[in-house]
Amino acid sequence: MPQFSLVMPVYNKEAVLASTLACVYEQTLHDYELIVVDDGSTDGSLALLEREAELGRLRLLKRDAPGHGGYAARNHGALSATGRWLVFFGAGDMLLFDHLSQFADAILAHPQLELFINAYQMMDDHQRLPKVAAPAPGVLSRQQALAALARSDFIHLNGACIRRERFQSLGGFPDGRYRRGGDAYFWLKALCSLDAIHYDATVTSLCMVHRAEGTSPAVTLQTQHPWLDVRDECETMLNRCERHYLRAAVNRKVLAWAMEKRRLGQSVRGDLRCLRLTALRPSHLYQALSLLTPVPLARLGRRS
Repeated sequence: MPQFSLVMPVYNKEAVLASTLACVYEQTLHDYELIVVDDGSTDGSLALLEREAELGRLRLLKRDAPGHGGYAARNHGALSATGRWLVFFGAGDMLLFDHLSQFADAILAHPQLELFINAYQMMDDHQRLPKVAAPAPGVLSRQQALAALARSDFIHLNGACIRRERFQSLGGFPDGRYRRGGDAYFWLKALCSLDAIHYDATVTSLCMVHRAEGTSPAVTLQTQHPWLDVRDECETMLNRCERHYLRAAVNRKVLAWAMEKRRLGQSVRGDLRCLRLTALRPSHLYQALSLLTPVPLARLGRRS
């Protein structure tokens, strides 16, 4: 049984697939299995993956059609995993050489925990963007993790490692429920369900800014941000301080989507009605007020 199962969905990634696989093969820790789920690729991706599978470098699973955001493919790969820990990775992104070894060291030091987070950095046209604000490294209580999430998105799909049994008990990623943000839904739900997690401030993954061709990403925005569902599902199981930080985190994401919608001329009234006013931070209060004003002033707002 390998320590890690690295799950990667692929859909028409022929141009970047070789470099993506190379960064996995170059990991300093080799106690892993690589599960690649081809989601119905129509370019040369499948042929390349079949060659790699024949060489024994990966285990290839095939699906006929892609799911929403690759969530179904990730769930499919996770069900076939044999490793004790699940690590997810997006084709086209990059894992640094110590990604898995950093997780292994943290797991050895804190065997009681079930979720480990490494820092990540976004890339835009081969340029690293500024790092997001992050919590202090080490073990974070549920309250500390939620407080950190109220400030920034310190968790990214590529930078998380979760015990396989815990992933399954939480239901996996919400396939078919959301067109966007399903992974964010899952990680917030996990934070609300766990007493503590571990955070490592070492950047071990680089994530590309993905832009949909021919259309704005905001076209895929649904009526409400998925974190609103987590708030409704989980806040009754939290103490008063934890509920406050959960609501503050949800407010931040709701406002971020509302600003994006406003720039496209979409209505944000429903988003504003979902805010919990007692948990609004000063900067978010300014955003909310700007969304109530005519468009020219609203454009002064910035995505949180």
